[in-house]
Amino acid sequence: MPKLESRLGTWDLPHLHMWKDRGVPYRAARVPLVEPSTRIATIGSCFATELANGLKRMKLGGGQHPAGLFYNTKSIRQELERIVGGWPERRAEPYWPVDAGFAHPFKDVTHHFATEAEIAAWSDDLDREADALFTNADLVVVTLGLIETWRNPSTGNTFRQIPHPEAFGRTPAEFHRLDQATMREDLEAIRRVVVEGLGAKLVVTVSPVPLVATMTPLDVFVANTESKSRIRSAVSEFVAAHDDVHYFHSYELVTTAERQSDFMKEDGRHVKRAAVEYILADFLRVFAGPGVEVPEVDRSWMTDIAQRASPSEMQDRLQPKETSVRTDAKALAKKIAQRGRSRLARLW
Repeated sequence: MPKLESRLGTWDLPHLHMWKDRGVPYRAARVPLVEPSTRIATIGSCFATELANGLKRMKLGGGQHPAGLFYNTKSIRQELERIVGGWPERRAEPYWPVDAGFAHPFKDVTHHFATEAEIAAWSDDLDREADALFTNADLVVVTLGLIETWRNPSTGNTFRQIPHPEAFGRTPAEFHRLDQATMREDLEAIRRVVVEGLGAKLVVTVSPVPLVATMTPLDVFVANTESKSRIRSAVSEFVAAHDDVHYFHSYELVTTAERQSDFMKEDGRHVKRAAVEYILADFLRVFAGPGVEVPEVDRSWMTDIAQRASPSEMQDRLQPKETSVRTDAKALAKKIAQRGRSRLARLW
């Protein structure tokens, strides 16, 4: 059993990992979810794309949701519920009118179609592809990135992103920030679909990529901290409540690095290619079964952890400082006497 030692004594604890012992790779339990035959479906923000591409290079089955990126719990929940026959409110949402015709409120808004029949056919094709991917998946990986959303107050639907600028003034849309309780509720619904409905395993991750912008009056640093903190807290409580749900630490790998700039491109937002490969390899280190080879990746670009507390410093911090009334009184008397002598010297 691990022991925590200080000048006060010793504690026997079931778990212990001290800050001074932190290192790379992270301490994480191995959970063999990925075998050569495992079909993995990813949905969410940018890590969903990177993971799907990495698995494809390794000849592992599955892929990313064909409709692209989904940034928040609400839009991911809606789409996964649609796959199993839910989310009836979706049918109440009209297409967005744009100059070239129509854009889809729940898919990539860069695709425009001249008629509603054309956009409906395109959407149906993507839905069938998504249905096949997720209903045949053995493992679903969900990556969360944002709490800032836009929704239709009439239908209750949450859009995948801010409405297209050409439709922004012509379609009902209100800005909304997800709170922790709402995200917990969404995550429970996601689990019901994935674990109970599809019979697949579930892994949840949090994107380390900061906000490109906030639509609040807050400074973007503050808004980003609030966004990631709410998401990470909701995910932590959700994973702790379910033994059949697993967390992968992609967020922490970047944000707690000795030098965060090692991981980031010059824009300070996007993760460098070498860092992406390292994160993907670490994902497999945690979740690969014996039949899957974990790739070796270069770590020479990563700054070593240098600042560590020594055992003596740790003991000093755990040891309460003893104070003496007599010592304090003597010090005060000495100080008063010194001040008195100084004043007499000035008079002479």
